[in-house]
Amino acid sequence: MNGSVPQRHGRVLDPVLGALAAVSLVSIGALLLAVVPAGVVDAVQAAVWLLFAWLCRQVVANRRIAPAARRFWRWIAAAGLVFAVGNLVTLFGGLTRPPQNERAVILWTLLVAVGVAILGWAMYAFPLVMPCRARARLRLDVAAIMVAFGMLAWHLCVPGGSAPLNTARLYVTVLASAMALLAVFGAVKLLISGTAPFTPGAGVALGAGVVLGAWSVLHLLNLQASDARVLNAAQLASALLFAVAARAQYLQMGARPSGLTKRRRPAHSRLPYLAVAATQLMLVAEVWRSGLSLRGWGMVVGAGTVVTLVLFRQNLAFADNAQLLDRLRHQEKRFRSLVQHASDLTLLVDADGVVGYASPALRDVLGVDPRHAVGRALADLLPPEDAPAVEKLLADVIADPAGSVRRQLQVHHVDGSTRWVEALATNGLEEADVAGIIVNIRDVTQARSLQDLLRHQATHDELTGLPNRALLNEKVRQLRHEPVRQEAVLLLDLDDFKAVNDELGHPVGDELLVVVADRLRRCVRPSDTVARLGGDEFVVLLTGTTVEGAVATARRILSALAEPAMIDGHRLSARASIGIAIGSDKQFDALLRDADIAMYEAKRNGTGIEVHTAPGVLPDATASGAGRP
Repeated sequence: MNGSVPQRHGRVLDPVLGALAAVSLVSIGALLLAVVPAGVVDAVQAAVWLLFAWLCRQVVANRRIAPAARRFWRWIAAAGLVFAVGNLVTLFGGLTRPPQNERAVILWTLLVAVGVAILGWAMYAFPLVMPCRARARLRLDVAAIMVAFGMLAWHLCVPGGSAPLNTARLYVTVLASAMALLAVFGAVKLLISGTAPFTPGAGVALGAGVVLGAWSVLHLLNLQASDARVLNAAQLASALLFAVAARAQYLQMGARPSGLTKRRRPAHSRLPYLAVAATQLMLVAEVWRSGLSLRGWGMVVGAGTVVTLVLFRQNLAFADNAQLLDRLRHQEKRFRSLVQHASDLTLLVDADGVVGYASPALRDVLGVDPRHAVGRALADLLPPEDAPAVEKLLADVIADPAGSVRRQLQVHHVDGSTRWVEALATNGLEEADVAGIIVNIRDVTQARSLQDLLRHQATHDELTGLPNRALLNEKVRQLRHEPVRQEAVLLLDLDDFKAVNDELGHPVGDELLVVVADRLRRCVRPSDTVARLGGDEFVVLLTGTTVEGAVATARRILSALAEPAMIDGHRLSARASIGIAIGSDKQFDALLRDADIAMYEAKRNGTGIEVHTAPGVLPDATASGAGRP
């Protein structure tokens, strides 16, 4: 045995189940249509019980079966072996069907009782995975229901209101009642707890086998010799149903490797209350018909026991409810304390955006009283310029029934200040306990300001505030995604700037660089970019221009720089050399290199402006030796 469970697909009939079905039809048909010697019946039943034990061994050999299910099937396999021994005892002991020897009946009954006890222990020992108090309530429920069925069994065991004179009949009746109660116990435990150590198909077959076996034992002494074939057929059918259950368990474990049946446990069960009503009706009917006989007193005791068990169950439920209410009040108090003092804002809005709840932080974030926000649309609490972003946030989260949307929004406080907030909207419209959209809002103004500052410091020159090389490269990458247009790169270097630093000091030189940066900004269009590469080198990126337009911009720059500026009591004017490179199919680095070449040529020639024209660009009259303005 390798412990594997074959997968069955389609409508392929399992050969073992097919063989069991064939044997069942042939054997039961033979028993019902003709008289078969009792020895043959016992031999066949013993063989079926042995087959059942072997099939149980297949089930427990599966490596993936749950330990609790493995123990259960081992126990009932042992019960099957005991039943087989009982059939062998009757086979070799020469007992008749129905038995006439009272001692023989008691011997056979004891063997069956051992098997029934093993089955009952297997069901009782199956663990319940639930909290201790829940387990206690479940046991009280099961006990109340079982006492109710026990009253019915008592009614059967004490016919006529008093104990029967035939001791063998009493033993057999008690045994049959115990077997029936076993089936009821398993069904009730499964129904209330939601777990069972067998698959659904196996559970149906096991329950049917137990009920049929209980019926056959109950009528063991009531049938005449001419009806023995019905009794024998019922007992054989019971054994065959157990074998079918074991095989069904083995096959269904292909889809349920654990071998367990699990379903959602109901929040409460009405069965104990039905048991109270049923026992009261049985008690009234018994007293009305027979008075307080032996059977009547048993009914009184049973009804009182059921009521007592249900009262204990209710007392546990009341205690649990009280503890639950205390925990809920504590959690509500803690929640309110957390929300009342939380700096984050929590909102609950419906599908139309109407606020159902607003935490006190709304006053700090937006300056709105939370009491005035309830019942109003969230968009109405904001200025008109902020409403579209909030409405878009709610629309996006509504479109995703099980999702969340996180977004940063810019909102305005009632005092006119601007705030940055991070909003997390979670769709809870489908949840009955929420029935709305939960919006958690955190003020991230300081973090956003710091983030913007760090980004600015990383992309701008600290002295002049102009973009640095990193931001210039980012601008160039953005231009690459736009339609191809001719670009011009102007590389500017200040003349004799080292002398200013040496003679007047670096602070004066720095102020001169700031003046140069401001004048460069005024000389270009908003779509153009001015950047500082370092030292006294600046670059201007012109988009959508021509050679003539680039030269004209360079002349405006030289004229602006030539205007004197008063810096620390010194009248200074800046002179510069500008190299221009133009092209639409070159990489920026190539244009910058060409502009650098042109700039050094302008500095060497003293012309102020030189143009390095890329291939494919026709030079105009100003392209060569542009000169100073």
